[in-house]
Formats: sequence, C-alpha cells, structure tokens
Amino acid sequence: MTTFNAAGKWLIDQQHQTLVNPQSSGFTWRHNEIIHLGDNSAAEHMRNKLLRVNPETAQLNAAPISITVSDNILNGCFGELFSQYPDYEALTWDRLDDTVLVTVTEDSSFITLSPECKARYGVTNSTDYPTLLVKIKTDKALSFAKITAVRPVQFPASAEVGNAPNDGIEGLAFDNAGNIYLALEQNAANAPMIFQTKYDSAFWQQDDYVKVQDSAFALPLPDTKDHPINDLDYLPSPKIGHPGYLVAVARNDDQIWIIDISQHQRPFVQQMAYYAPTTPNSTCPAYEKMVQTAVEGVAVHSDTLFLVNDAWKKHYPDNIQCPDNAENFNKFAPLMFTLPVNPLWFIHQQK
Repeated sequence: MTTFNAAGKWLIDQQHQTLVNPQSSGFTWRHNEIIHLGDNSAAEHMRNKLLRVNPETAQLNAAPISITVSDNILNGCFGELFSQYPDYEALTWDRLDDTVLVTVTEDSSFITLSPECKARYGVTNSTDYPTLLVKIKTDKALSFAKITAVRPVQFPASAEVGNAPNDGIEGLAFDNAGNIYLALEQNAANAPMIFQTKYDSAFWQQDDYVKVQDSAFALPLPDTKDHPINDLDYLPSPKIGHPGYLVAVARNDDQIWIIDISQHQRPFVQQMAYYAPTTPNSTCPAYEKMVQTAVEGVAVHSDTLFLVNDAWKKHYPDNIQCPDNAENFNKFAPLMFTLPVNPLWFIHQQK
C-alpha cells in the first residue's frame, strides 16, 4: 500500500495567528472557500461558530460567524439542547439550495427530553437523546447563520447501532441523485456503518423522524478493533452514468477510504502520513512528521481533497518535536492538508 505524504498548513486567523482549540468536526467546500465547524469540546469562544477558510492559504476569510437559533426551535422539544452548546459533527451544504448548510448532533447525553417529547421522539433505536439533523439557513455571502429546522433520526433496529452517545454520526454527504449519506462512527459491534435516506425540497417541512436505511456498503475493515469513520464527502465519477464515490476519513488508521456507490469496485484504502510545517526561521527541519493527527474533516472540490484534523487533547502534545511548534500543539491548533484525486481510485480491483 502506497502512502501519500501530506504537508499541512496551520489554520490561521485574520491576524495570522494559529487557531486556539476549534475542535474541527465539519469541513465543506462552498463558493470557493471551505466552511469549518467545531464540536462542543472547543474553546468556548470557538463553539457554535462557522469559520470561512481560504483553501489556498488556510487563513480565515472573515471573522467567525455565530450560529443563532430560531425561536420555534428554542421553544420546541430540542430547545434546551440548542440553548446551550450542541455537539456538532460534520457539515455539508444542500445541493438543492446553496443557502442551506446541514449538520448533525452527536453526544447530547447532558440533556434529557421531557416526558411528552420522549413519547414522541424516544424510539431512536440508538441513543436515549436522538441524533438530530440540523438545517442552518444563510445567504450566498454567508453573512449570517441561523438554525431554522431540526429533524430526529431513527435508525433501523436491525443495524444494532447501540446506545453510545459519543459513537454517533460523524459524516454527512449529498450525492447527485437526491440522497444524503450519514456515516456512523461505530456501532455496538465496534464497526462503522453508512446510512442513507432520500432528500428533497420537502425534507425540512416535516418534523417527524428521518428513517434512515443501512446502505450495506462494503467497508475495508481488517479486524474488529477501532476503525471509525470520522467524516464523509462525495466524489463524482469521471464516467458518465456512474453514481460516484464516497470519501470517508478513517481517523484512527490515518486512512482515506474511497467507497464505490455502485458497489462494483472494492473500497480503495489510501494510506496517509501527515507533516506539520515549522517556521521559516526555525533551526528545525521544514516539516516534522506527526505521530497523532486525528483527521476529522474532508471537503472535496474538483480533483482535490481538503482535510482538517481535530486535535485529540490527550495526545496532541505527543507531536511536539521542534520547540518552535510546541505552542501550536499545546493550544490544539488544527492543520489543513490537501490530497490530489488519484486515478487508481477509479480503476481499483473489481469485486
């Protein structure tokens, strides 16, 4: 297996400072920039924020945008969650309306549904508090971000997802055929899964369950140890009539999985190695290989994959080699990596 060596760029703010602990969990290409979303373990000033990232420089194009919440959500069954800091995982944009972003919640175990709402939304076939798909309304300029609709997810009982709040949905992707895919980090059997459901213009006009189905996609699982999926995006096929591919981030393995939606090809495993840059005036080498990266975001655009890592606080300082980079690792600053689309992904061995 050939390893691709990816050189990173530190995400920096408009003052050219590396970011402080944004806990990257969502990354999506929209209108020539990448939109970033973090989870609720981020530094407080970075929670509930969208970041607009320049894909060439990894610098923020604007100040962070606060995500607000409409009154109808705050006064509904899930209002208590959205009045605090939801644990957002994954980010994508609506292919029918590019003024809509879509995210999903994961660990909501710090909130309990009221008895009335539990009776309505308690049959999730997963966690006690439901996974929520979230509509974020904006405009083409991304001058604001407001949550205007929420729908709970119901998994098929046969999937045996399990009641593990921190092993929920971590990836979302739209294809070009009206489907949205949801990547489960891992189920009760310690295996990742990909679910899917139809998505149309009436999707957010409903407030009942989104009943997802198991895609039954073959995944490259060598054993029963931890091989979670931590983000997902869609890669069109160069062949007319082919439904395309899903690009999955396998964080624990430093791998990218290329999954054929038609299921005619076996999944392709792209092994990765990640390198952090040092400062130009440093006496250290120009790059140092990272020992703990934890990539949790992927955005596909044209023939390039853009990746971002989520600093695992317990182990991120393990990366410190060059003293000049110690501050960045100690403040849990993320990096952006790029990877060109590989033609081998499209001609891999047939099933």
